[in-house]
Formats: sequence, C-alpha cells, structure tokens
Amino acid sequence: MSFKCGLLGEKLGHSRSPEIHRSLGDYEYLLYEKKPEEVEDFLLRGNYDVLNVTIPYKRTAFALCDEVSPVAAELGNVNVVVKRLDGKLFGDNTDAYGFGELVKAAGADAAGRKCVVLGSGGAGATAAAVLRRLGAAKVVTVSRGGEDNYGNLGHHADAAIVVNATPVGMFPNCDAAPVSLDAFPRCEAVIDLIYNPSPTKLLADAASRKIANVGGALMLEAQARRASVHMNANLYLYGAPGSGKSTYARRLAAEKAMPLVDLDAEIERMEGRKIREIFAAEGEAAFRRIEKAALKRVAAGRGQVVALGGGALLDPESRSLAESTGRVVFLECPEDELLRRVSRSRDRPLLADDAAARLEELLRGRKSHYASFSERIVPR
Repeated sequence: MSFKCGLLGEKLGHSRSPEIHRSLGDYEYLLYEKKPEEVEDFLLRGNYDVLNVTIPYKRTAFALCDEVSPVAAELGNVNVVVKRLDGKLFGDNTDAYGFGELVKAAGADAAGRKCVVLGSGGAGATAAAVLRRLGAAKVVTVSRGGEDNYGNLGHHADAAIVVNATPVGMFPNCDAAPVSLDAFPRCEAVIDLIYNPSPTKLLADAASRKIANVGGALMLEAQARRASVHMNANLYLYGAPGSGKSTYARRLAAEKAMPLVDLDAEIERMEGRKIREIFAAEGEAAFRRIEKAALKRVAAGRGQVVALGGGALLDPESRSLAESTGRVVFLECPEDELLRRVSRSRDRPLLADDAAARLEELLRGRKSHYASFSERIVPR
C-alpha cells in the first residue's frame, strides 16, 4: 500500500472509480462525499495524499490549490489534487485527456463543425476547450440562464456534435434527458459524459436515430489511467550532499508504507563496488553515466520513495525521467548545517579534501539547478 487516495464529490453512490483504481495500482482509494460547506476544510486539512475531484467541486478545488498544471490553468478547474509533503496543494486536470479519447471513440470530427456543449460547469468547460483544440468552427455552451439557453436551442439547429456535460439523466434519474435531439436535425454525433446508466436516455435516442454516440465510461477509465500516475508516483528526494535525503527517505517510507530505494546503494549493488571506487577508477563523468542507467532501472518501479544522489538530476534527461514518473521533492538545508554534516563523512568523493571549500564550490555551481524545484521541504 502506498498513497491514501480517493474521490471527492457530493453524491458518489453510483461511482465506479474504486473498482477502476483497484486495477490501476496498489493504493487505498476511498469515496469522500462532502457537502459544499465541508469541501474547503476537507481539501485543506483532510487526511489524504491524492484526490480525484468530481462535480460539483472542480472549480472550488482549483481555487484552493497553491499551484496547478498548465492544462488545469487553461481550463480553470481541476479533477486531481495532490497534497504535497509541505501541505501545499497541486492541481491537475486529466479530464481533457479523457474527453479527447471519448471524441475519438465516437468517431466525431470536430474540425470545421459547430458543436453544442450542454452545461457550463467544469466538465462543460473542459469539453469546450478540447473541441476548440480539435478545430471546431464554433463551440456553443448552453446553460440554464446564459445567452445560449434551453429556451433558444433553435439558434443552434445546425450543430454537428452535441455533448452532455450536465448530470441530467444520471442514475437514479435514468428517464431524464437534458434535451430532445429534435432540436438538432443535423447532428452527426452525441457524446454523454454520464456513465451510469449506460446508455443514457439521450444516447438511446441518438442510437434510435442512427447517430454516432458514446457514453462517459471510456472517459472515466481514460482519465483514471492518467490520474493514477499521481497515485502510483515515485517520491524522489533530492538535495545537496548532507541534506538528509537517506534519513528522510527512511522515515517517509515507513510513514507511508512505501518501498524504499537508495540510488547510491542501488549503484553499488549493480556495480559490485563502492561509489568512491568508481570515482577513483573512472572519474565523475563515468559515474554519472552509471547513475543515469541506475535511475532508469529504478524509475520503472512505481510507488517508491527514492533517495537520489546530490547530482542525479543535473542531466536534463534524468530530470525529465524523474518528473514523468513521480514527484521530485527538494530537501532544503542551511549551508552551515550541510557543512557540519558532510565534514563528519569520509564517503563523499566530491568532497574528499577540504570539505568546506569544495561544498561551497559545489553549491555555487548547482544553486540555480536546486532552486528550480518547486516542491520543497526542510527536514528536521
């Protein structure tokens, strides 16, 4: 077992998410039904590591995040919240990927066509953004009280693609539909984000008219696969020599019941010799090549706490590999404390002679590199 994960929403009795996530990784996945007035406190102070967020809380979660991914920033909502080790919240959106897969499955070609999205919430905003990316000539968002509403659907009778991003028709209200397809005589494809029931009344209507259609189950599975990267993520601990990576990694692995990997120990196991012997025999350049190969092997695992060497991510390819397979956590430590710690160690090849001067030189060379990591903690 690794991270404590789950789904945050208002009504979750119909959710298939626990079943899907059980097949995607070895992490605890629970349902968190919260009333609107409970959401903020839960997100800020709840006992979780990674959450999926569903309607109607995607925009609320976005507003509470300290940092969001570029796609989440574009869409203005999140469906994944990661609680970082310092307590700050990072938001991501995997719905855009999932909806794109849904459009493909429907065989719908949005390029140059008019599309109607029913619903102006987070799901509707995501669908509209993806359709625009796919080259739609026009995307109209229909809401109950907006300029484009359910009372003037006749203005959009030329729509080729209709997307339901509302909860109308969701279990247990299976006999409901947000609109009649009579309003869209030129419709070529209907996409319904609801996955229970399957099909919805809207999709059954589309099928009876021989209109291409697809339900939300595929989107749910696709976005869950993408979200599971956060839930199966490795935690890479990184910092200068003496910052306490190995010690903190042991503590963190014990707290979260996650496997522990020390990259330096893995290198010595692979090579059958000490790191200082590699440096002495072949130099730093050769060691970095060996270190990179070891990182590739370790990164193939999931849900591990990995203590990295102080220069393991200097190589851009290695950094990209770590960031694509997990979260890199930078351990900050005052320079005088670093010096105190490294001066007691005789097993640091780069600081073998005159530790103070060599550490100062090393930190000067890596200062901007270390500063670029946004997730930071100060180990005690």
